[in-house]
Amino acid sequence: MGGKAVRTLGMMVAIACVATTAPSATWAAGDANQAQCGVATEASPGFRSYLPDCRAFELVTPPYKEGGIVELEPSAISGDGSHVIAGAAGTFAGADSFLLDLAKDPEDAVYEFTRSSTGWQPAVLTPPASEYPRSALLAVSGEDMETTLWGAQHENPSNLELGLLFHEDIYLRTGSAPSEFHLVGPGTPRNEEGEDKEALPDGYELKGKEAFAGEPLYANEELDMIGASYDLEHLLFRVEASATEVEGKIHHGVSDLWPGDTTAPRGPSLYEYAYNGVPDSEPTLVGVKNNGPLAGSSHINEHAELISNCGTELGSEGSTYNAVSTSGDAVFFTALHTDPSSGETCATPAVNEVYARIGGTRTIDLSEPSKEDCEACKTTVPGDATFEGASQNGEKVFFMTEQELLPGQTGNNLYEYDFEGPEANAEHPDGKISLVSTGLADPGVTSVVRVSESGERVYFVAQGKLTGKDRVAGREPEEAKPVEGAYNLYVYEPEAAHPAVYHTVFVATLLRPEEEAALKIEEEAEEHKIRALGRAVEEKAEEEAVGRGVPPLEAGQIGRREGEKVERALQGTLGSYGTLEEDRSVWSRVDNRQAQVTPDGEFLVFPSSAHLTGEDRSKVPQIFEYDARDESLTRVSIGQQGFSSGNVETFNGAAHIPSQVFNRADLPAASGSRLAISADGSRVFFTSAARLAPGAEANTTNVYEYDTGNLYLVSGGDDSSSYEGKSDIDLFGIDPSGQDVFFTSASQLLPQDGDTQMALYDAREGGGFPAPTLETSCSGETCRGASAVMPPLQMPGSASQAGGGNLAPSGSPPPAVKPKSKECKRKFVHKKGKCVRKANSKQANAKRVGNERRASR
Repeated sequence: MGGKAVRTLGMMVAIACVATTAPSATWAAGDANQAQCGVATEASPGFRSYLPDCRAFELVTPPYKEGGIVELEPSAISGDGSHVIAGAAGTFAGADSFLLDLAKDPEDAVYEFTRSSTGWQPAVLTPPASEYPRSALLAVSGEDMETTLWGAQHENPSNLELGLLFHEDIYLRTGSAPSEFHLVGPGTPRNEEGEDKEALPDGYELKGKEAFAGEPLYANEELDMIGASYDLEHLLFRVEASATEVEGKIHHGVSDLWPGDTTAPRGPSLYEYAYNGVPDSEPTLVGVKNNGPLAGSSHINEHAELISNCGTELGSEGSTYNAVSTSGDAVFFTALHTDPSSGETCATPAVNEVYARIGGTRTIDLSEPSKEDCEACKTTVPGDATFEGASQNGEKVFFMTEQELLPGQTGNNLYEYDFEGPEANAEHPDGKISLVSTGLADPGVTSVVRVSESGERVYFVAQGKLTGKDRVAGREPEEAKPVEGAYNLYVYEPEAAHPAVYHTVFVATLLRPEEEAALKIEEEAEEHKIRALGRAVEEKAEEEAVGRGVPPLEAGQIGRREGEKVERALQGTLGSYGTLEEDRSVWSRVDNRQAQVTPDGEFLVFPSSAHLTGEDRSKVPQIFEYDARDESLTRVSIGQQGFSSGNVETFNGAAHIPSQVFNRADLPAASGSRLAISADGSRVFFTSAARLAPGAEANTTNVYEYDTGNLYLVSGGDDSSSYEGKSDIDLFGIDPSGQDVFFTSASQLLPQDGDTQMALYDAREGGGFPAPTLETSCSGETCRGASAVMPPLQMPGSASQAGGGNLAPSGSPPPAVKPKSKECKRKFVHKKGKCVRKANSKQANAKRVGNERRASR
């Protein structure tokens, strides 16, 4: 579990000599869209006249991060933008680390950054490695960022003979004191002595550590966090029955299913911890048909009746959006028909079926036709169902199936199950099924793009030409109708005049068959060219290494690394390579679909390479916003004030929005993280390497803000820092109002930003802090300051960040800078006018590894 929540980052210590300035008495007036801004904002070093909304840069991460860089996972942003949770490899604010001790936790530390009146202050969230050698952030509460969930492992010497170094427990953190670190329950089955339990089938033996050739095993198939209620008191976990081959025999190992679970080996199983202040000894199975709570005498699940022995998944594979309701009372899951390990089918269910477990006491089959809905449908051929999303409160659920649930609907259709439907009554108490993909018996629904949090709107893609309302404001007549066989985007929503009546509205055709075929041919040709160039570099590098006397095997490895490096750098720089994948990502069956909606669903933002508006002629994806109120479609990645129209030719210069993932470490705060659109839909934020606004340099990735037909730059504008051709600029996310725009950058936008690693910045409306004042410049180790001591458990960090921030704003006199020393001290070199520490080979290699991982994602 630990390796899935946070990732190890490469490290390179870079200590810069920082000369600080006093603020000037003369400042620029106003900015890109405001005639005048607050005195404090305009006086701050973070103010830039080209920024909109009276924004000013603020440094969120500390000036010195112990060489660590900011990671995009885990991440969480509070509703008011004053708190941020992020991972970093550096150890500051009192964190301790054992990065060089493989027996300890090699992962990132997790920090919370809080905005104060003087600057952003860091505090470490990760529990001390001295007490919990391995730990991982599992979830952040959607209600209160003070509440987080952790998987933490104690040393477990008693299990060394079983080859297991650690066992894991689940903890709920509700505050900073050690007493507020609460045990929820174990992450692996235990025996009566509290040790990890063996679970060997009859006739098999588990030998000691020597059976694994001296390699210790880790509990890598323990409870895997995949969902939670907003208060983190209902926790959903996935576990797979292990099946490890030792000396030709299959054993279940020490990390197995819990007693009472009869799921087949390698089949996924779904468990829940319902925390009420007292730790449980084991979690409860979810995919059961029992009426009433599970409460066996010796084990909770001993009387469980699984719906399927083939496996149970939260939501469906590739879709877990709101599969746990906000309160945790409703859990939506799929019972599998096929054994994933053997391919054999299970007797029940007859097909993959979508269910709801309500209150941990009753189970409802959502995707099976009821007598009230369709008596004739009971005899039709069953068809697989897939969960596609739900409203936050769990009242509305959306799923797809080819089974005839309503008369005449025999194709792949999208349905809604409404627990509070208007026809729910004593004879049909659970709810009502409605058809979403109206208009055809076989509409060819591909998948759901997004469901609004309210459940009032659902955007989906279908290849059928559905009937309904076709006109979209501002569209040409031939563009205002769906195309048969193409990927057509629709929205199912209430009618404005009759809110109780729902209809389907066509939005846009995202990709036609001929466009898809042409893109595939073009990208295959480009990929072939890139590989050819990579092979040429590989051969040359290998030949040169052999010429230097390097052994052939090692020379081959050097060549391959150089060739792969070139291939990664060239991807997206020669043409449209990557466009087809980005287009398909809007409707692909993955949780991180490239689309976002506002909570009410009135606005949808998505990328597409299709020419959806008249001025769009780009060959790569652009960002579009659909307004359901007036049924209008707008391209937001446009040029401002005569700058580039955004019609770029290479994928590397395309516009992108962040991906929201709903099955990762920051659940359930994911719906509020990595946001690209404000809650009211008025503003959209994205990144692009095209020069779209004043202040942006050409061929430099930047963060932009679209607001009512205007585009503005909200990042530094000239940050060209990259690794193997990939920019370090990324949109970390915004708060729901759009007041705070968080982005990563390696540029030193503030005077006190003392290293050259990636940092986290906030372009905040009415923000900015006074410039820090230091009497003398620092050099070498003196830039670091005293090392902080780790508190006993979770305590606020002692290290703090001084306020202030950037270069002086335009229009101000040049700052007074103290003379720079003519010579840098030993182990330091001049770089960009500053003294920076020489990077040794170990640090450089660590940075390369970390950057390669980021590039691969």
